[in-house]
Amino acid sequence: MANEIAVSVSLSVNHSPMSAASKSISGSFDQAGINYFEGSQTIPTTAGGTALTKGGVGTIGWVWIKNTDSTHFVQIMTAVAGTAFMKLKPGQAFEGPLDPGIAAPAALADTASVNIEMLILEA
Repeated sequence: MANEIAVSVSLSVNHSPMSAASKSISGSFDQAGINYFEGSQTIPTTAGGTALTKGGVGTIGWVWIKNTDSTHFVQIMTAVAGTAFMKLKPGQAFEGPLDPGIAAPAALADTASVNIEMLILEA
């Protein structure tokens, strides 16, 4: 089977005095594995971060993560005690493939615990 993953992403800005700009992509991608994890997780302010639950997913391929908190941000990290590579402010989400070197991502909440929603697809 091929093209098991379907993606559609768009980003635009219209802020004076800048001119409007817009980018989008849609496409299909292959998934070798069959496992995925879909759910939510409470992320505390624990030093070093908390490992993201990935269920039966071996090698992570694509991820979708949303910060559902209305006040606090959350950082997504390469691992517990790793490097933050993404900061999701309240209501923000990220979708994309993770580098294969990020085998066990983690998250660290700002000043109070936050809930995140996730969809993690096996590579």
